[in-house]
Amino acid sequence: MDAVDVWLADARVPESALPAMLALLDPDERRRHASIVHAIDRRRFIVAHAVTRRLVGAVLDAPPSELRWSHNPNGKPSLSGPYTGVEVNLSHSGDLVMVAVSPRRPVGVDLQRVVPALDCAAMARRFYPPAEAALVTGADGHERFAELWARKESLVKAAGARLTRGLATPVAGPAPVVVDHDGPFRIADLVAPDGFRAAVALAGAAPFTVTQHTDG
Repeated sequence: MDAVDVWLADARVPESALPAMLALLDPDERRRHASIVHAIDRRRFIVAHAVTRRLVGAVLDAPPSELRWSHNPNGKPSLSGPYTGVEVNLSHSGDLVMVAVSPRRPVGVDLQRVVPALDCAAMARRFYPPAEAALVTGADGHERFAELWARKESLVKAAGARLTRGLATPVAGPAPVVVDHDGPFRIADLVAPDGFRAAVALAGAAPFTVTQHTDG
């Protein structure tokens, strides 16, 4: 059975750690970092991408700074260049970073903050199929909305597709769920910190196991 490893990391690192983390990024990542307006978002970007490089480098026994990525037309990254052999996906929400590594099958991971101030019922009516929107009600509506969104976004990221279409794909039901998105994908819920929901998706209907780690 396929096995997926998922790491959770905290982006609230000391300022003194940032220069060494920035040094791990490639030229494209540094350009993206330089274009970010707010300091807190720049820090989160550095940490998210440096942590991903360090974790993937350890899996591949590769220097983190020498990893290279290519992107499909929808922006999905995949390893390219001399160090490949695994599928990787990254998500970050607030100060938390989540990285998933799959040995073979395309993978998507998503971490979503539960936002009590959000009009989640209206958002669900706008983006979700009617049967799913009907689930986003009551006292746990915000948690339900975030859970479904995390599933949908993990699916979209595994498929390398566009989010708007993925939001219309039904993903409700007891986890894990198998859904069709130009082919089958299996989605599992992940353990997430209080106030967050998370999910991981792999291409194909076959079962897989998940091992979750805390980084740092």
